[in-house]
Amino acid sequence: MFEKLLRFFVENSRLNYFLFISVFLTGIILYTKTPKEIFPSFELDMVSVNGHYAGASIDMLDKMAVREIEEQIRNIDGIDKMATIISAGKFNIILELEKRVDKYNIADKVKDTVTLARQYLPSDMDEPTVKVLDIKRNLMRIAVSSDEVTHAELVEAANELKERITALKHIAEVTIYGDSDKYYDIKLNAEKIQALGLDENSLINVLSGVSYIYPAGTIEDEKKGFYYLSTYNGPKDAQSLLESRIEVEGKTLYVKDIATVAKRYEDTETLYSIDTQNALDLNIKQSPAGNALELSEAIEILVREHNANHPEITYTIHNDRSTAIKDRLNIIVSNILLGLILITLLMVLLINKRMAFIIFLGIPTSFVMGAAYLYFAGYSINMISLIGVLIALGIIVDDAIVVSENIQQHIEEGILPKEAAVLGAKEMFKPVTIASVTTLFAFIPALMLHGTMGEVIKLIPIAVSVLVLASLIESFIFLPIHAAHVLNKKEKTTSWRRANILYSRIIHYFMKRRKRFLALFVILVPILTIWGVKMSKFQMFPKFDATSLTLTLKANVNTTTEETLRYLKKIEEDLFENKDLFFIDHIGSVAGWRRDSAGNSETYPYVGQMVIELKKLKAQNFVDRFITPALSFYYDSTGRSREEKSRIIAKRLRKFIEEKEYKERFGLSDLAIVEKKVGPIKSDLKVGLVSNDSQKVMYFSEKIQEKLNKIKGVVSVNNSMNYGRDEIKLQVNTYGESLGLNEKQIGSLLADAFLERRIAIAFDNSDLLEIKVRSEEKETLEALENFRLKLSNGSFVSLKEVVSFRKIRSFEKIIKDGGIKNFYIYANVDSKTITATEVLERLSTILEEAKQAGIKIVLKGEAEKKQELKNDMILAGSVAMVLIMLSLLYLFNSFRETFMMMSVIPFAFLGVLIGHFLLGINLSMPSIIGMLGLSGVVINDGIIMVMNLKKAQTIDDIFLYASKRFRPIILTSITTLIGLSTLIFFPTGQAAIFQPMAIALGFGLAWGTVLNLLYLPVLYTILNEKRLAR
Repeated sequence: MFEKLLRFFVENSRLNYFLFISVFLTGIILYTKTPKEIFPSFELDMVSVNGHYAGASIDMLDKMAVREIEEQIRNIDGIDKMATIISAGKFNIILELEKRVDKYNIADKVKDTVTLARQYLPSDMDEPTVKVLDIKRNLMRIAVSSDEVTHAELVEAANELKERITALKHIAEVTIYGDSDKYYDIKLNAEKIQALGLDENSLINVLSGVSYIYPAGTIEDEKKGFYYLSTYNGPKDAQSLLESRIEVEGKTLYVKDIATVAKRYEDTETLYSIDTQNALDLNIKQSPAGNALELSEAIEILVREHNANHPEITYTIHNDRSTAIKDRLNIIVSNILLGLILITLLMVLLINKRMAFIIFLGIPTSFVMGAAYLYFAGYSINMISLIGVLIALGIIVDDAIVVSENIQQHIEEGILPKEAAVLGAKEMFKPVTIASVTTLFAFIPALMLHGTMGEVIKLIPIAVSVLVLASLIESFIFLPIHAAHVLNKKEKTTSWRRANILYSRIIHYFMKRRKRFLALFVILVPILTIWGVKMSKFQMFPKFDATSLTLTLKANVNTTTEETLRYLKKIEEDLFENKDLFFIDHIGSVAGWRRDSAGNSETYPYVGQMVIELKKLKAQNFVDRFITPALSFYYDSTGRSREEKSRIIAKRLRKFIEEKEYKERFGLSDLAIVEKKVGPIKSDLKVGLVSNDSQKVMYFSEKIQEKLNKIKGVVSVNNSMNYGRDEIKLQVNTYGESLGLNEKQIGSLLADAFLERRIAIAFDNSDLLEIKVRSEEKETLEALENFRLKLSNGSFVSLKEVVSFRKIRSFEKIIKDGGIKNFYIYANVDSKTITATEVLERLSTILEEAKQAGIKIVLKGEAEKKQELKNDMILAGSVAMVLIMLSLLYLFNSFRETFMMMSVIPFAFLGVLIGHFLLGINLSMPSIIGMLGLSGVVINDGIIMVMNLKKAQTIDDIFLYASKRFRPIILTSITTLIGLSTLIFFPTGQAAIFQPMAIALGFGLAWGTVLNLLYLPVLYTILNEKRLAR
């Protein structure tokens, strides 16, 4: 059947070439249409529940709402983990779902559960919202600043640009930092109200009727017409509102008699600054379906228009992710093209130019078929998929080398080219297919990795598998006809006589001493491997050069947003004075929001964050300097002035802020420089303390943090046990009870006065505005104590006469895992100095003491992910070994030969350890995945060797057949190593994340080649000594 298919495509050459050209052109077109990204898009299997209750303390919110909702959610099947964060006035519950459950179905069940729990929640609390979490990618930011226009005009300009950007297809969200909404602010004068003998609450109720925007009904008069009914919708400006006449407790007056009214912007939660200048900042996010490069170009056109139309306002694009995407794609694509060129030149040198041309044709053909698959499967062209291509580059050449070389041998024997093409391809079909299948079986189990990192990494095995399959198709459909037309008998392959003689001498030497050699080998290699593992350090992911660094701070809890911005601007000014020293491009600061050093999002007036955007990095090596510019699609040489990597700059920044003593000068509780990380681990170390005894928790927390601060290599320490604003508890005293007062009455009266609240909605000439009321004298403790309460008999009493005041210290936030309160200590490390695992070992004594004291220890961060990785890799590795063994059993139909081949895999791991040691790289998750892939790649050459050794009848035949396989084994190994070489030795930017994977594959294969050329022939001879001796 297969021979008929081969003959069909060889004999119908015109059809074959038409199909070849069609596939090639289609693949190129689909590549251009596929979205370009840094990392792949994937869906989050998460559901969130968000609730708000203004003015509620953390403890109150937990007792009234969160516990009840958590209790109901626990009864839903399909939820893996539940994490809750409670802050004053709001809470957020994140539900991580189990694999293979319908997240929308779970979300519906959660909504039903929240609705059922609604009966237990406060009546004036809005129902919590439930939504499925989606990925929204940061695209770019645009700062809007001016020295000439007012803040209100700046807000209008920012909103105008926001509307135009939001109208673009695939823009998911545009958030404005420093923005605020307009509203009518009614500020009551307490002295005037008191002088008129009015009750403030009664006055507020009357003011709520000044505007009514809702429909009043319809009129359907057949004679005079049909009409909609509505009111005038309230006054249209502040002056009209002041002139409104109202009646309160039988007294007629105007609003201006007891209040002032102004149309103003709300006090924003955040304030923004860029390059020391106050500004607004638009944070633009795209949907996963969008093409970042096309969207960036469209937005740049809009920004140029706005800069031209509004010369008094400056629109500055910064944090443009499209620039990073182009840089990352340039690096990987140029490495792929370099590998392709080097492999082709090597084939010309080591085989001949005709065969090199045939092999060259096969590589881009496989690539375009792979690109077509990515397009139709809905994936993007990104750094991960291109890393998969780079890894597969040398592997997919192997098929073409083996098949074309076999065809050439038959042509040299005198067989006609077309017949030689059919015969040569037919003979290689089974071993080449099995070799490809073993590669697939090694990489595919990596799809079993779960969680966010599994979703990101899975594109590597997908890309490798698709390209391996594409290479198979190319090798047995297109390559034979190319070989039949290009190869000929006259042009011989390059002589390998000297290399074969050298190999023959080496193998003869080891064969004569085969038993001693094998005994030493089997003893020394495992010992060295075990010793290497024990001596190696492990980190989840290697660090990479980032385009920006983040400074994050937290001030005293009583600090206002304006004060926080002042602190940030002072640091900003100092850094901007030294921008050349730190290679700074832009500095953007936001007060009122931050991500702390553990990656937690916080929204408080006293927190802030500064993003320090760095200049583009100068060329670091030969490849960056000459190859990337020449072989890139999007290369831009402008602005490449940074001479140091982000890791070095981060160290110098930490020293700078320490010398400036910002922490002491501004009374900051936290100040840290945070470097970008990859994957779900936002904090290298995350130690949770669970106990009902807060004093014990605080004691051991301080002890752990003290120890961490003394460990060299720990760059930041933080915790979740910060105290927030104090809470004042009011308890009705005996006198208050005698007057008939209770907590409900007290709470209701105070809420009306001390919670600025919306009382109505009105239209102005263009917008829908809220009307809010507040008292101008309610901002002090003295005003609270003297607050006048109206009794049922019409008399008044001050609050301090009827209640007792008690201050309670309250945590800033509470973190709960599975409904259980958990207090965390976070730390980040410099992995060049120490790893998170080593830090945990140094904390072991304190952690054991804490356990003895009754505190439960929960390890998250790298420790948790490391354990998950271990479990996943044990399962994935076991599956890979079983699948590889099954394929080998099918090929050899022998347990002896199968286990002989399988023994190469664990021995090859020594090469992985040697590679990491020589390059000074820690073992990491990519290393482990590389070792998994190595399991399939390393035995491909072994298959070629053993298939030939099986033909041997004597020991002399062993030398003959081993020498015959020397060239193809060396060629396939060299091509794979060349494909990986740039990633091994010249990784740049985020490509450095996958350097350990390339090291594992490259050095593992190099050592595996030695195993296949020496160890396998010796082992085969010993195991078949009786048969060969006959």
